[in-house]
Order: sequence, then structure tokens, then C-alpha cells
Amino acid sequence: MFETFNIPGLYIAVQAVLALAASWTSRQVGQRTLTGIVIDSGDGVTHAIPVAEGYVIGSCIKHIPIAGRDITFFIQQLLRDREVGIPPEQSLETAKAVKERYCYICPDIVKEFTKYDSDPGKWIKQYRGVNAISKTAFHIDVGYERFLGPEIFFHPEFANPDFMQPISDVVDEVIQSCPIDVRRPLYKVIHKGHHQAHGEHEAQRQLENTTKFAVVLF
Repeated sequence: MFETFNIPGLYIAVQAVLALAASWTSRQVGQRTLTGIVIDSGDGVTHAIPVAEGYVIGSCIKHIPIAGRDITFFIQQLLRDREVGIPPEQSLETAKAVKERYCYICPDIVKEFTKYDSDPGKWIKQYRGVNAISKTAFHIDVGYERFLGPEIFFHPEFANPDFMQPISDVVDEVIQSCPIDVRRPLYKVIHKGHHQAHGEHEAQRQLENTTKFAVVLF
């Protein structure tokens, strides 16, 4: 392959380090950093990875059994309990589409319920699909599912009764297990490596019980 395409060079790097580099927003080299916590959430597992000066502290990596697949299954169950218009064979596909299009992380779940109840027309979205078998169109209202899906990162007991530790506690444990001289820089930069949901308030939610000066870079 190298000879065929005449590749001049190859650089192999850890994904977590590249995620931090991709989050740089400043043109000033002195304001860029390769120190921080990267939350790498895939389909089956989520890792909290500490990186100090471009080097992964492998012994301090922790993971939680909550990831994108669990959000999809949780939304699927919520829709099944409420909606009757979803074709059974398309319930999982519909839940995945709802997660990718409409879900977000809210700053306060109680206030979010109040917001939806007071003005449902503003916040409830409508998903439209086509039955793969009958080819007939169907539509469903997407309400609480928009914020309840990603909420399992902060309340994992919603989806997995065997795991009770929220992602904010996991991140705090990771930082506290790192060498003391890198803990403060790690608290300052927390980066969500893979997006399962959107939300500008994730900074506050990630470490709401541990620090007030955490910054999440997207």
C-alpha cells in the first residue's frame, strides 16, 4: 500500500490524545494543552481516559458499562411504553434515529420536565418514518425521551440496576487516582471524545459535585 500510493510517512497516535488536539480553539500555542480527561463513549462501553502532556495514564483509565447502545435501548423502551404507532420490527431503528436527531443533555432534569409540561408545543418534536413492510407512513411525538435518554450517564440505574455510579463520579475517581501534580490541569479540561448526545450544559453536569471550574471542550 505504501509503495502503491507513494505515502511519504505514517504517524500512529492514541485516539484520546488526538481528541484533545482536535479540541484546540486558540491560535496561541501557549494556550493549547494536551492534558485533560477524554470521555470516549462508543456503542458498548464508555471510558474515562486521563491524558497528561500528551501521554495517557493507562493505570488510571476507568470504564462504565453505559454507552450508546444502552441509550438506544432505553429510548426504545420509553417509546414502546407510550407509543402504539411504531412498527415492532422498526422500534430499535426508530429509537436510534430519535437519539441521533433529537437527544441532548439537560442541566437540570426537574426543570426540564417543567419546561416540557408548561409549553409542550415548543419542545416536543415529531419523528416521521415509513413502515418497511407495508410502506405506510407513521409518526410519533418525541418528548421526555429527548433528555431522558442521555440522562442514564448521570443516573445509570435508569437502564442498568446493577450499576449505580454516574459518569461524574467516575471522572472524579479517575482524576483522584492520578499523580497529584496533574490533578488540577485534568479538572480543567474534560473532553467528550464521541458524541452520543448534544448539550452545552455537559460541563456543569460532568463534575457538578466535584469542582466549579471544569471546562468541557467539544
